[in-house]
Amino acid sequence: MQGHKKKLTEVYLDLEEETCKLGMEINESKTKYMVTSTYENRRNAGDLRIGNKTFKAVQSFQYLGNIIGNTNNNNKYIKERIMMGNKAYYANRQLVNRSLISRSSKLQIYRTLVRPVVTYGSESWTLTMEEERALAVFERKILRKIYGPVKENELWRIQ
Repeated sequence: MQGHKKKLTEVYLDLEEETCKLGMEINESKTKYMVTSTYENRRNAGDLRIGNKTFKAVQSFQYLGNIIGNTNNNNKYIKERIMMGNKAYYANRQLVNRSLISRSSKLQIYRTLVRPVVTYGSESWTLTMEEERALAVFERKILRKIYGPVKENELWRIQ
């Protein structure tokens, strides 16, 4: 842990130097830090003192509506995003089920109104195989409704 604190101190001092060049300063009361690890004893870090500033250690924080915790487990959040994607799909179901709307338009509806709801904040996710599978199942479910129910030899069969 001592090596991590040394590296964190170096990074902070570099950051502080660069912000001073821009006429900015780091707000001690708004700056927190978090240690992520699969080992519980490593996650329980205390406050960090660098020079005359003390930074509070936190167990979790919110980023883009996603609660990021020191266990790095996103399973609950990803399930919520998939559920919100289902709601977004069913809110637009009448458009997707219309035979007068082209398949490309239906795909555009999916890409612009449904997928962004599911993937919002995804740049902060670390996915397990189970979570990747759940996202793939959701996407296949929506695409089956747009293309039709059968996929053969890596091609969708049009009915």
